[in-house]
Amino acid sequence: GVVSQGIRSPGVYFEAPVARTTGRRLAMAKLIPDRGAWMEFETRKNDYLILKFNRKRTVPITIFLRALATVNDGMVETPIKEGSDEELLALFQDVDNNPDRLFLPSTMRQEPVWDLSNNQSIAEAALLEFFKRMRPGDPATLDNARQFLEEQLFDQRHYDLERVGRYKLNQKRDLQERIPVQHRTITKWDVVHLIRRMIMINNEVEDKDDI
Repeated sequence: GVVSQGIRSPGVYFEAPVARTTGRRLAMAKLIPDRGAWMEFETRKNDYLILKFNRKRTVPITIFLRALATVNDGMVETPIKEGSDEELLALFQDVDNNPDRLFLPSTMRQEPVWDLSNNQSIAEAALLEFFKRMRPGDPATLDNARQFLEEQLFDQRHYDLERVGRYKLNQKRDLQERIPVQHRTITKWDVVHLIRRMIMINNEVEDKDDI
């Protein structure tokens, strides 16, 4: 609840509220840094996933995932390079496999029709869309949008998990082998693993945290 928000230490927290009408789980996750933007992930009733960024604006999670292809997260190996349908679906197909609740396809249906004229890639189109939703008053150029995303999540002056936050993230998502504990900003792997876990919680393959 609201009361506990102030005392949450950096890390990731999973919850599994159940929809009263259907009895289905609607997993939620909070990714809380020591300094920087909060990211809250939610499952909506029609089985699509959204990101609520910095406690303000929301965006379908696939727009955010595609946009991540345009930025460098400081890791040599990265799961998101082009932001295409094929790439995203492949990252989740082994867990997003409940025919009654397909989360990635349902989320993609919430996206706008992508304008890929002028040789614009789908990742660039998604980056612009993400920026427009986060900063509706600002001119949406690729440079502005990329700078915004890099600063918000991948620049340690603006975003810092602290070692404790990174340690907890690695522990909870089995990322020790992949991400050094010194890496104190977010990585694409973190986001992918978080969404995989939400899907598994929704499908009752995994449980929420015991907080």
